[in-house]
Amino acid sequence: MLDADAVLSLTNQLIAIESHCDAAGREAEIGRFLVDWYRDRGIDAELQPVEGDRANVIARIAGGAGPRLILNGHLDTVPAGGMPDAFDPRVEDGVLWGRGACDMKGAIAAMAQAMAAMASENAPHSPAGDEAKSRLGRLSGELIFAGTVDEESGSLGVKALVDSGIVADYAIVGEPTSLRVAVAHKGSCFIKVTLRGRGAHGSCPEQGVNAASYAARTVAALEDELRSRLAERTHPLLGSSTVSVGRICGGTQPNIVAERCEIEIDRRYLPGEASPVPEIREIVESVCGHVEGLSFDVAEMPMTSRVPHVPLGTVPESVLARAAIDVCAEAGLPTDPIGVTYWSDGGHLAANGIETIVLGPGDIANAHGPTDRVPLEELTLAVGLYRDLALRLLVP
Repeated sequence: MLDADAVLSLTNQLIAIESHCDAAGREAEIGRFLVDWYRDRGIDAELQPVEGDRANVIARIAGGAGPRLILNGHLDTVPAGGMPDAFDPRVEDGVLWGRGACDMKGAIAAMAQAMAAMASENAPHSPAGDEAKSRLGRLSGELIFAGTVDEESGSLGVKALVDSGIVADYAIVGEPTSLRVAVAHKGSCFIKVTLRGRGAHGSCPEQGVNAASYAARTVAALEDELRSRLAERTHPLLGSSTVSVGRICGGTQPNIVAERCEIEIDRRYLPGEASPVPEIREIVESVCGHVEGLSFDVAEMPMTSRVPHVPLGTVPESVLARAAIDVCAEAGLPTDPIGVTYWSDGGHLAANGIETIVLGPGDIANAHGPTDRVPLEELTLAVGLYRDLALRLLVP
């Protein structure tokens, strides 16, 4: 029997450990905590170095040479921001509040409890019934928990995981989906356009080349020409591709013609689409390419280029998606596969040959803000879903 109090207790402990970009050591403390937690339950666990003291957590329940399933969650959160008492978790009316409750320490706790349940039932002294022990005794593959760092800042953790040579057939990413089976999300590409003109006195602007003015024309072209073009590219679960200008910065003061201006763009693209950078470059070229005294650069920004933030597009009829849909149906949950608006580490896992879905407790609408929370019922259900999926995929 799965213990609702146990998953709540562990989630509370994880929320109380600050693991955001402003915390000392960032994810180092929560990584050490989880390794100790797994080892205390007889599960092999280790830290996988990523950067400085930052390390992924890898825990394994070994079986035969059959399929391998990764349960993946990111260890970092965003800072408290405007959320009061963000690291002092509390329960109100059946809902757990705290930074990371839904994104995604709740899912990490549910995955850990599912791992612990599998390990306990597989042990010789297990109180599980004969049927459960018999099934687990025939575990044909390996169950792996991979807690990754840096998802909120660029996803160096999942890159290190893949670069380590980890081998797996399936991966479940525990980002919040309200326990719906998500098989798709868009790719994310942050692009910086840098325009360089020629300065002049503000009283005689005709003697200069105003980078800010041409930046404004470029933004207009992006929003008018490119946006309408992207609206025609659609996906049945994700809608259309999008472009959004998030930041413009240029010039030095009002009485100087701006010599330099930067535009930062958020381009979300669909499974099957090519890299967005050449298309953005084409737009900038059409506006600025023939202007004497004006030069430009177009480049993907490090936050999405160091680890390619590619789309996820798992076929709903795949082995993993069908298994997840069946397990959700048995739990009385909705079974129609969905797409999600955000990017996840699952995109990088899938791009490296691992069949991947996203499935986790909580609603993404509550992530990163003052309403970060997860229903306790979903938290407990998630433990059962992860365990039952492992049984379905790893037991012949």
